Amino acid sequence: MAHCRYCDADVDVEALVRHETDGLLRVHCPECEGLLGAYRDPAGD
Repeated sequence: MAHCRYCDADVDVEALVRHETDGLLRVHCPECEGLLGAYRDPAGD
């Protein structure tokens, strides 16, 4: 479970919204679309 600090929802990890832009993987809450994190590929790919 992931917890959204914006809407206080507890969300299954599989339900998180993921998309890649500008070389970053961005993860959003499916309930409120709040940004939960942005991650870069350490391999640089």
